[in-house]
Amino acid sequence: MLTGPPPKTMSEQADLARLVRRLKELTSELRELRRQEERRPEIHAKERELEQLRWRFAAIARRIATDDLGNAA
Repeated sequence: MLTGPPPKTMSEQADLARLVRRLKELTSELRELRRQEERRPEIHAKERELEQLRWRFAAIARRIATDDLGNAA
């Protein structure tokens, strides 16, 4: 989980909220698809999307942390 002060702008908050919702949805969808092993192409597509979302989330978290450090200096 992301700790520290909340995002500075409404845009960042909205972006993080959308990402968290989609990460949860996608994780749940993948869990279900893995139970139905015959749907391999769909599983791979969702796994790629999940990985991309994780990178976006990490980038936003780093930007927020960097902004917070810059403001503290």
